[in-house]
Amino acid sequence: MVRGSAGGGGRDAGVDRRLRGASAAGRSAASAAGRSAAAANATQASAAKGAGAADGIAAASAGRRSVAGAADAATAAGSGGSGRLAEAMESGWNRRGGYSALWRSVEIWWFFLRLGFGELRLRRVTDEVVKGHRRRLLAARLKKGLLALGPTFIKLGQLLSTRIDVLPREYIEELVDLQDRVPGFSAADAIATVERELGQPLALLFDTFDEEPLAAASLGQVHRATLDGEALAVKVQRAGLRELFDVDLKNLRALAGLLDRIDPKTDGAQRNWLGIFEESAVLLYEEIDYTHEAANAERMRENFAGTPWVRIPSVLWERTSEAVLTMEFVQGVKINDYAAIEAMGVDRTLVARRAAQSFLTQLLRHGFFHDDCHPGNLHVDENGGLIYYDFGMCSSISPTVRQGFIDAIFAIYEGTPQDFCDGLAGMGILRPTADRLSVEKIGRYFISAFRSSMSAGNVRKSAEEKRAELTARLTAIGDELLAVGEDQPFVFPPVFTFVFRAFTTLEGVGKGLDPNYDLTLISAPYLRELVDLKDGSAALTVVKSGLKAVGWRPVDLAQTITAPRKVAYVERTLRRMEEGELRLRVRVLESERAFQRMRVVEGNMAVALVAATLCQLAVIYTTSSGGYVLRARALWVAAAFAAARLAAGLLKLRALDARLSRYTRKR
Repeated sequence: MVRGSAGGGGRDAGVDRRLRGASAAGRSAASAAGRSAAAANATQASAAKGAGAADGIAAASAGRRSVAGAADAATAAGSGGSGRLAEAMESGWNRRGGYSALWRSVEIWWFFLRLGFGELRLRRVTDEVVKGHRRRLLAARLKKGLLALGPTFIKLGQLLSTRIDVLPREYIEELVDLQDRVPGFSAADAIATVERELGQPLALLFDTFDEEPLAAASLGQVHRATLDGEALAVKVQRAGLRELFDVDLKNLRALAGLLDRIDPKTDGAQRNWLGIFEESAVLLYEEIDYTHEAANAERMRENFAGTPWVRIPSVLWERTSEAVLTMEFVQGVKINDYAAIEAMGVDRTLVARRAAQSFLTQLLRHGFFHDDCHPGNLHVDENGGLIYYDFGMCSSISPTVRQGFIDAIFAIYEGTPQDFCDGLAGMGILRPTADRLSVEKIGRYFISAFRSSMSAGNVRKSAEEKRAELTARLTAIGDELLAVGEDQPFVFPPVFTFVFRAFTTLEGVGKGLDPNYDLTLISAPYLRELVDLKDGSAALTVVKSGLKAVGWRPVDLAQTITAPRKVAYVERTLRRMEEGELRLRVRVLESERAFQRMRVVEGNMAVALVAATLCQLAVIYTTSSGGYVLRARALWVAAAFAAARLAAGLLKLRALDARLSRYTRKR
């Protein structure tokens, strides 16, 4: 720890300056040694990269084994092992930055395939004690693997660590360490980064600076410092992040393109995976620019200036750069540290409700929200207030999208499916050319169900009641659900990826705080308070609602005045239909599905005919004495391929029949 005195005599100050100078010199020497070692490692990595494909795979495998071995050593050795793990991880991540996308892909997919097969084998175990022990070992492998793969995958682990309703308990207990207990890097590297970025010796920048980090995350680590008696938190970025992101994002972009091609989109959503990737990549690169994070924090602080139970640390701009961020130090406990929250005497249910309300406020009122609010970035103070950290990933919603969302919410409460579809179109979710009749009928059904559930309260239903409800739903709107699934009228805007991510994170946190947590019920009364957002003020909304009820809105008056003109237009249209100038396009859903099944059957028949022909030719060439062995083998291979295509076609037909029988029940 580097200490400084805020006052004292001249002699003490002179001694203090000499001590600081000696300490700075020692740190500079350590930093230089560290840079020399890093340069040597980089040279070795470059040589390994140039040695060829086999050497590249071997280097990736060796790096993975070395990081895993370092993790085991750290677990056994305590704090000293943690330092060695940090150095091994930092060195391994720097080496991976020089890999090609191919070798990085080999490393990534090999790790996840091995993990997936391990989980599949584990599901065959019937003894719960043995299964729990083996799953804990598998979860430890997952955490070590994510740490070894680097910041991109640590972010993935942070998100999964909040999903107690998705992952088993053993995985959650391991992945929760990724929220703020990622092994840090050396203090010498951190100090060197601070001095390089801020352009001054550390002794002139801060009065005190703790060399032991408070917490380490995927992109950096936080040190506590003081300046003029004020406690500060100094966030220092890891080295080599941009190079590592360049490699990982190449693989993820290829995966997004593949998903765009193979995603069946049977739920009616036209997802743009490449668009989602592009927006995620922009946010990821923005996250490693700490000046952007500081601006996000200031904006969030201004937005919550009137909310006393939400605290946003202030930024010290003169001690901030692209790789160093200095903010006010605000003490709190993690929102999922339930024992600590109860020890402070804070109501857990209140905390869960405030977490949901704060996010809804960001989304609906501000149009600017924190989309990385895992428990490592969301703490609780002694008064039950929320403390937000890490503003590197924040997203904005355009006024048009926000207004469309508010209109959709009000349409749900007013029970108007047409206005609900207008709201979806305003958000960019419903395509303008979509068949709105089916969408409106589905919307009318679910709006009615939502209003019924809201009036009934939080009533838990049995399995039999849920099955009966599903049967009634399919009976009522089965045809429309099929039509939506085939037409794909919905578009998936990339920004909603982060909205859903934040909602799923809050859902996991809320269920941990309160077993009866229900985001829908929490948001319902809160959304009713947003009546002033629809038209700018509550009074104007009430006036417009009254005018709508009596039919005195400007649009109603305009329709009344222009009614004769519309009647004349209808008369002209009917006359043109009688004369044959216009043709009606009638959509018969039953015929469309029959033709769809016919196309699949015809395709299977054609493939079966080809397979039979190839088999006959193969038999002829095999039994002939002309020495046509190669031709016979080629025909058998082609026949086997055609048989596989036929099997796939039969499975497709079976799935189509099951889908049609499920959604088209007799009324």
